[in-house]
Amino acid sequence: MSGLFLVLTAMKKILLVLFAMLFLASCQNTPNDETNKETSTSEDTNGIPSSKLDSINDLLSNDELNAEKLVLRAKVYLSANNVNAARVDIAKAMQLDSNLALVYEARGEMSFMLNKGRAAQKDWEKCIKLDPKNSNCLLNLTELYITVNNYERALEMVNRQLEIDDKDPQAYFMKGIIVRDDKQDTGLALQYFQNAVDLKQDYIEALDMLGVTLANRGDTLAPFYYKRILDQQPQRWDIYYKMGAYYMSQNEENRALEAFTQATQINPADAESYYSMGYIHLTLRQFAKARDLFTQSINARDRNYKAYYGRGYSHEMLGDVINAKKDYQKAIEILPMYTPAKEALARINK
Repeated sequence: MSGLFLVLTAMKKILLVLFAMLFLASCQNTPNDETNKETSTSEDTNGIPSSKLDSINDLLSNDELNAEKLVLRAKVYLSANNVNAARVDIAKAMQLDSNLALVYEARGEMSFMLNKGRAAQKDWEKCIKLDPKNSNCLLNLTELYITVNNYERALEMVNRQLEIDDKDPQAYFMKGIIVRDDKQDTGLALQYFQNAVDLKQDYIEALDMLGVTLANRGDTLAPFYYKRILDQQPQRWDIYYKMGAYYMSQNEENRALEAFTQATQINPADAESYYSMGYIHLTLRQFAKARDLFTQSINARDRNYKAYYGRGYSHEMLGDVINAKKDYQKAIEILPMYTPAKEALARINK
């Protein structure tokens, strides 16, 4: 009887480890860079829609010494990641009018794209000094201060923007981020995220943040916001993954499996969803199915130590000690300090 108790205790511990890794993965709410890219069939070699660039060039054709128009063209170049062309126009505009707030706005955006945060900060601060009601510079500074965890300054900037425009959804969204991360007040943060969505019904980032925050609180409203995103962007596999993680946390295994399956159908390289389905089947003691799903997770991302660990445990429960040992060793090879795999290997060897 004592031997059976030890086995069951070890199994519970292993499942807790696997679930902890799943929970951490579900908190990552940033989709792949390729998730929402849109292509245009009428772009020039710089990736800029021809009609947009032509319209600005027409404005400049008889007015090449207009600093404001040069800045507008520079911002078009920046939108297409053509930094070199933007730099030329910004330099010209700066020579023509060094007191134009738009010049500092654009140069700050260029610096930010080049990961020169300090230079961007200086330009945007100069921008609002010249034009205290420049919303772009205020919001850019808010985002920058959030990035470096300077929440006091971030709150100052976003409040100034809300004084200018109390119907700005982006400002409410950023204020929600600030109170969540600085004050640890998720209740108030949810109110600000909801304000953003009320003002802009298709505000994807705010809908996502509402879903994630509510899911972390175990709130039954979380799927509602995920579904609103999917209504607009049905190919968002990452949202299906988050929905699956929520249902899993609520012990709704069937709904979770449906969501994870949908995610993998859209994105066959979604290693996390395969791993999550493997974990569910472990809890159901369906070890052969779990093993196969962990294998799919490994195929999607080879250096996947937690999937090797899960598959190793599946092998172990199926009595295949040789392959279990190989998978535990592989997990340790990928992450040498991975204690659960070390303990599992020691258990097998013993």
